[in-house]
Amino acid sequence: MCIHASYGNLSYEYVSNLRLFSRWAVPFFFLTSGFFLGPKIEYNSLDFKRIQKNVSQLISIILVSSIIYLPICFKTKNMPKNIADLLVGIQPHLWFVGSLLTGYIAIWYLYFIKKNKILPYSSIFILLVALLIDSYDQFFHKNIGFFSVRFVLSIPFMYIGIIASKKNIYQVSNKLLIGMILIGFAIQYFEAELFLKLFSYPKIKHQFLIGTIITSIPLFIFTSKINLPENRFSEWGRKYSLFIYLYHPAIYFLMSQNLNKLIPLYSDYVMMFSPIIGFIILIALAIFLEKYLPKLSNILNGNL
Repeated sequence: MCIHASYGNLSYEYVSNLRLFSRWAVPFFFLTSGFFLGPKIEYNSLDFKRIQKNVSQLISIILVSSIIYLPICFKTKNMPKNIADLLVGIQPHLWFVGSLLTGYIAIWYLYFIKKNKILPYSSIFILLVALLIDSYDQFFHKNIGFFSVRFVLSIPFMYIGIIASKKNIYQVSNKLLIGMILIGFAIQYFEAELFLKLFSYPKIKHQFLIGTIITSIPLFIFTSKINLPENRFSEWGRKYSLFIYLYHPAIYFLMSQNLNKLIPLYSDYVMMFSPIIGFIILIALAIFLEKYLPKLSNILNGNL
């Protein structure tokens, strides 16, 4: 939500750094998906039946969310041009769903044809290419499109998550993990500052840096070690995180379209807090739908 928000009159430098320090989120969720995929891999084999539910729900999410966002696409004159747009997402944030679907199928396929031994090498290759074309292409005075490689980033991070599920990661000390997280953030900030000074490359354009990798992996391990008792926040996270992810840009769109009309003098000030306001609206909406319109709630979450 921090990455996709519009912040009104908030300082450009602050917004750039806020988005930069939120870039761990996408690798983190790929890692998590791989972590839960790991136990489904037995005797060096991955039966498609074990991921059939995941694949089915992801396809349903793509279809349902595409329908929901069509009015916004029409309003912004950004209608999908072909069927491939559904897979990559008719809204920018939905690429994650298609990428995750690609990760599941690619990993299953490599296990099915008994070529899963190439996963570590292909993962390293994808990570290196992603680092090159997102930002490090500036050293060659090029601006190579990042989207095509970003779309397959699910594969290396899901693979790392699979490895984590097979190893005893809980023996790693919390102090070491926290130290690595802080080092990752520092390296990411240094990278962004370096590109800004050497090439006038804006911080806000960075999506994937070396520091992003260094931050996301120990952060994932650290959070997987935390064992908290069930509470209201963990319940909301488990139930509604998918809903919040899928539909937060729709809430942002409605806010941007209507705040100027409702409170013209304060709209920019309110938008400074758009992630918090949007989060509260989405939680309330998710709870309402689950309680009063459970069938619609299921459909919106891809449970057809």
